[in-house]
Amino acid sequence: MIAKMAIRQSKSQWQRPDWKALLLSIFLMTSLLTLLNLTAERLQKSLVVSGAAMLGADLVLSSSRPLEEQIEASLITSGLSTSRVTQFATMVNAGESMLLSSVRAVSSPYPLRGEITTQTSSPTPLPSPGRVWVEPAVLERLNIAVGDTLSIGYQDFLIDNVFLSSPDRGSGFRSFNPQIIMRETDLASTQVISPGSRAQYRLLISGTPQAIATAEQTLKPTLADWQRLYSAHGDQPTTQNSLRNASSYLKLSALMAVLIGSFSIYLSLRRFAQAQQARTALLMSLGLSRYQLFQLFSLILGAGWLMAAIPGSLLGWIAHEFLMSSLSDLLPQPLPSISVLTAISSLLLCGLLIAAIGIATLLPLGGTTVLSLIKSSEDHASTANPMLKWVLAALIVIVTSFFVPSPQLALVLTLGLLLFGGLAGLAVQQLIKLFSQQLVRYATPIPLLALRIKQQRHWHRVQGGVLSLLLALMTVILFARQDLLSDWQGQLPEDTPNQFVINIQPWESANVSQWLRDADVKAQLYPMIRGRIEAYNGTPIDKAFNTEQRQHNTLNRELNLTWSDQFPAHNQLIEGEWRLDANAISVEASMAQELGLQLGDQLDFRVGSELFKGTITSLRKVEWASFRPNFYVIFSPGVIDQLPATYITSYRTGEGQSHLSGELLKAFPTLTLIDIEQLLKQVQNLINTLSDSASLIMLLTLLSGLVLLITTLQQDLAKRQYEVALLRTLGASAQQTRQLDTFEYLLMGLSCGIIATLITEATLLLIYQQWLKLPPQPHVIIWFMLPMIATCLFGAMGFLSRKALSLPDSYHLLRSKG
Repeated sequence: MIAKMAIRQSKSQWQRPDWKALLLSIFLMTSLLTLLNLTAERLQKSLVVSGAAMLGADLVLSSSRPLEEQIEASLITSGLSTSRVTQFATMVNAGESMLLSSVRAVSSPYPLRGEITTQTSSPTPLPSPGRVWVEPAVLERLNIAVGDTLSIGYQDFLIDNVFLSSPDRGSGFRSFNPQIIMRETDLASTQVISPGSRAQYRLLISGTPQAIATAEQTLKPTLADWQRLYSAHGDQPTTQNSLRNASSYLKLSALMAVLIGSFSIYLSLRRFAQAQQARTALLMSLGLSRYQLFQLFSLILGAGWLMAAIPGSLLGWIAHEFLMSSLSDLLPQPLPSISVLTAISSLLLCGLLIAAIGIATLLPLGGTTVLSLIKSSEDHASTANPMLKWVLAALIVIVTSFFVPSPQLALVLTLGLLLFGGLAGLAVQQLIKLFSQQLVRYATPIPLLALRIKQQRHWHRVQGGVLSLLLALMTVILFARQDLLSDWQGQLPEDTPNQFVINIQPWESANVSQWLRDADVKAQLYPMIRGRIEAYNGTPIDKAFNTEQRQHNTLNRELNLTWSDQFPAHNQLIEGEWRLDANAISVEASMAQELGLQLGDQLDFRVGSELFKGTITSLRKVEWASFRPNFYVIFSPGVIDQLPATYITSYRTGEGQSHLSGELLKAFPTLTLIDIEQLLKQVQNLINTLSDSASLIMLLTLLSGLVLLITTLQQDLAKRQYEVALLRTLGASAQQTRQLDTFEYLLMGLSCGIIATLITEATLLLIYQQWLKLPPQPHVIIWFMLPMIATCLFGAMGFLSRKALSLPDSYHLLRSKG
């Protein structure tokens, strides 16, 4: 019986605007959430897959000293796969030609993730004993071909194949040298590696995510000063940073979609519950119990949820597949699979919200009395049990925690929204009252408006809080997109270098600089030596810094140091001043922040057997993704410039200048040139695609917000049909009632715009610092544009909604109200 009644009731609800608004809200929210959740998971998994493919493993233990065999044995016992790599820079020769190369001696299987792409197919995954694979640059610079022989140390090797790409290139500038891959079993015969030799020893590790997580937790506490642990989740290049930011933006957009959808569902259900009072009273008078009433409304809501959420999920899935196809060239193929839980999570989340909000709004209908059929004076939808409101607040915290980095941030955001919502409602109410008092002299309807505002103060407080939050959320998603795109675009300015040159010897630096000037290429050469931090303010680093600080990258390896008499044009001075005093040094700002360094502090450096002191006089902001030579520490001249150094530079070649790099190498054969043009194109394509995707997501989110806004205003106007009819009965003209509504909505829009501006700035500050990791900045334009846009929007929508709303005859309306 209840099921049949629910079917009949559902059919009759299709005529109601609040029911249509509810279904549209569910449809849009599930569409957005499906699109955002699926895309965010795919991007997150792609980060791990591409990171692993670049590292050649899920986890890499790197050391400047040979690794103990017990480490590998314990990992294998845990069910993990391992592979050993010894990488070193050495001169190789073919006849009279010599070349500085980076040699990788590897054990099988290798690599554990990703693959080596060779020029011709090979029957084996690695070179056979006595043979090597080389990069094309080795053949070009030695003027040899496949099948020729080259010498590494005391051993000759046959060049068996050419590899075009490979993971696990290693770290540091040795990774930029032309590379050679050989078998680990051939390493001893070269006699290149001996005790004290400068080489990098790596242990590649792969396995299930759980096993890798356990291995990472086990290895980290045991790391020595000369060891580092790299994970596929971190230490990513520029493209992966952009993907990570995109994933964060998608989660932020999903959170905004959930909040906007929740507001819309709440208001629609609230209006729906108010409209069901008379029907509920009739059903209960016919003998329907509260439990049966609960069953009836549950079936009606469940049917509406399925009718709107299933098509919404399908639309979101189609949009996701379209987005992934546009990113196919930039993501690892095949794309990572989507878990079943993620595929249905949007559907379930929307159902959970409807259930929780439905209980809070419809359960009080059980208290409806038969008297409501005669006199409708109670609004049971607004008299929900306070406990239900606390349950809703807890639900928001739980839902928010799925989209933010930490439960603490979810709690802060939820409490902030509730606090902002409450304060915003009070502030809007007071602003409307203040504005109406100021305007009382200038328009005829204002005294009547002041009376209406006094009568509607409770509704203004509720409506003002909701609409201010809505405007703030829409503005947050808009400006988060704009600032995120600016951050992405800022990574690649028009003059971004696409060529790196290293290993420039001191006696060549002047000639290389002159050659570049003659070729009309803008480039600056930077001297570079390697040194390690030994002490801080006279205290050894193992005592000067805490355990967490000692894990910082700058304390566990040699740094690239330089000196200069000019401040780098591509850096930004954050604190202090650029000075050329004796022992003055400039330190990168993030390094100083994480290590607690201050202006005036002293750092001791060891370069070889020499010790040098430097006093911090300035802090610099460095854009590490700018593809320019950057340094953690810059010395003033006269301190380390007497030490042997090599020079490094970067420059950009435009159209018609591609020949310059080859000519430079012919003029200076010992240089190492790195062409990063393809990487830059990949990054730019990624940024463009992410920009388009962010625009689409922003538009869909704003559309959801506009639907909610229109729904809210329509419900408010529908609620005032009785008041308008009463005014018309008392002699007010249609023009006067329209003026009254127009003034009220203009004041509502202006007040909500002002309060939304304050909420937006506070929310953006929190999100930028704790989530997107963007530098916080004031948005002056919001203070002018948002109140103006909100005023115009509310005025226009109030006018259009009221015009479209059919007002019944005054007599019949008043009679229906008893």
